[in-house]
Amino acid sequence: MTMTVQQDQLDPLFVIFEQHLYNFQDSDTDRKTFIGNIVLEYFSYLRKKNIVIPKSLEGLVFEELAGQVGTMLVKKIYGCLTIEDYRKAVPEPLKKKARGRYARLSKNRPSRQAA
Repeated sequence: MTMTVQQDQLDPLFVIFEQHLYNFQDSDTDRKTFIGNIVLEYFSYLRKKNIVIPKSLEGLVFEELAGQVGTMLVKKIYGCLTIEDYRKAVPEPLKKKARGRYARLSKNRPSRQAA
């Protein structure tokens, strides 16, 4: 059985990454903090989807995801010295498309209901 991924079904981690990248504001934020914020938002997304990461594995998963986000960052901003330089160089239609994907991702999150 072959599974195909529709073009608009992007990895939520990538969608969150793009949202942070295109809306980068604080030039004082270091790379480690920037990446950590993305992974923490992804953890929040997973919790809202009722996906549980065991506490004993949370640190390892965080490190793995931080490595993946770091790789995405290097590939995405290749040729730019800073995230701010990259953000300024990105055409507005790309930013708008990323905002739309992020909005859909946020919209698809189940709301918390009182039990």
